[in-house]
Amino acid sequence: MRKATFTLFFLFSFTCIALADNDSQVDLDFVNPGVTIETNVHFDERYCTECHRHRPKIGDDIVLKYDNYTQTCRCHGYTPDTYTHPVEKKLSPEKLATIPAELPLTDDKITCNTCHNMAIQCNPQHALRHHNKSFLRTNPSLGRTFLCFQCHEKKQFKMFDPHKQLTDSGTINEESCLYCHVTKPDEQTATFESRKDGEDTIHLVGNMEVICLRCHNDKAGRHPLNKNHRVKPSDKVLTRMHWSERNLWILLPLNDEGQITCITCHNPHERGVIPTQKAASAGASEKGRLRKSWGGGSICVACHNI
Repeated sequence: MRKATFTLFFLFSFTCIALADNDSQVDLDFVNPGVTIETNVHFDERYCTECHRHRPKIGDDIVLKYDNYTQTCRCHGYTPDTYTHPVEKKLSPEKLATIPAELPLTDDKITCNTCHNMAIQCNPQHALRHHNKSFLRTNPSLGRTFLCFQCHEKKQFKMFDPHKQLTDSGTINEESCLYCHVTKPDEQTATFESRKDGEDTIHLVGNMEVICLRCHNDKAGRHPLNKNHRVKPSDKVLTRMHWSERNLWILLPLNDEGQITCITCHNPHERGVIPTQKAASAGASEKGRLRKSWGGGSICVACHNI
C-alpha cells in the first residue's frame, strides 16, 4: 500500500515548478537576449538554440545541446527530484512491460520525451499551441490523467483523497500521511519550525509546492501564490503575520527559504489530526482549508492591514 501511495505522489500533474532564484541555482545557460526562466520558449522558432546546438532543418539530425532531457528541460527544474514524475530512472522489467510503445523510453528510462512529443512544437499549425500547449503524446481533450493511465492502473488511484486522514473510528490513517510525509510525524510534538534546527520531526517527500500542485495544478495560473505571493514577506508583512499568530491563534508557516508557500494560507490536515489546542490546527477541514476563515477580509488580514 505504501508503494501505491508513493507512486501517486507523481500522478495527476505535469505542471513543473521553476527553480527558485537563489545562490544554489544552476547556471541555466540561456543564449538568446532577454530569455529568462520565465520565458516560454516553446512553439517559437526564435528560441530553437536554447535546446539545440543549431536550428534543425528538415532531414537533419536533431542535435541537442545537452546529454539528457533533464538538462534540456532545465527551466522546469534541473534534477529528477524537482519534477512531478520521476525521470532518468531505470525501470524494472515488470514496469517496462506496462509502458505502451507510443510512449518512448531512452535506455529503458522515462524522460520528458516519454510523455511530451517535443516535435509538435515544430509543426506550422499554430493552433496546436492552444489545443496541446503541453505537447502531450495523447489527445489533450481526454485530459492529462488519461496519459497517466496509459501506464498506471486507474483503479489503484481512483477517488483517493489525501486530505481524508482519519479512519471511521477517528484514528489517524498513516497511509494518508505518507502521501506528503516520508514518515508520519508525531502530531503531539512535531512543529514545522523544528525542521530548521534539523530535528527529526517533519520530512516531506519532495518540494512543498509540487506536493500540492500535483493535484491542484488546474488553479496554478490564477492562484495568488503564483501571481505574486511566492516571495519572502517584507518586514512589515512579517510583523503583521507574527501579530496574527499571537492574537488569532493560527499558524502561518513559510517554506525552508523563508517564502510564502501553499501551507502558509492553507491547512492540509483533516480536523482532528492535529490537537485542537495547538495553533497549527486552525483551518483544518474549513472551507478552502484556510487557516483563517472567519471575520472581515478572511485570510488576507492575517498578513495585510486592510
